[in-house]
Amino acid sequence: MKKILSIAVFLFITAAVFGQAQKGTVILGGTAGINNTSSDGAGFLIVNISPLLGYFVSNNVAIGGNLDFALVASDGDSESAIGISPFARFYFTSAGKNRFFAQPKVGITASGGSTSLLFGLGVGADFFLNDFIAIEAILGYQRTQYPEFEFGTNTIGLNFGVMAFLNKNKE
Repeated sequence: MKKILSIAVFLFITAAVFGQAQKGTVILGGTAGINNTSSDGAGFLIVNISPLLGYFVSNNVAIGGNLDFALVASDGDSESAIGISPFARFYFTSAGKNRFFAQPKVGITASGGSTSLLFGLGVGADFFLNDFIAIEAILGYQRTQYPEFEFGTNTIGLNFGVMAFLNKNKE
């Protein structure tokens, strides 16, 4: 709890260096969610936390990466997984304090000695509380392929998070 409070205080004290979706802006934050998926009749519950870091290479276009931490449970068994997924984020419109985006991603995940490949696409919105902090909601589809086992899963999930938009050059 102390870490979360310290981070929140830091973000609000340094408000003068933050901006939104402009070239040179850095996105720092993360999302979390609880999603269901199935494969060949077996159901899985996935709890995930995904810290995110991105950089706007031009206005409204950011590239970056997620660290993905997940707990996967099925039929009383559970296993943890960790992954990395680079992404591109395209902001395509804004409405007042809200900004909407699309985000394709690819990545790899390791769990229990096996590696999986993932491909995904999400659409979301950032709801700005002020010029630099946003609450985020993202609805996404993800295909995870397990080459060792010759099967894959399809997941549709809704994740929520908090993002900070840092820009030293904000006018």
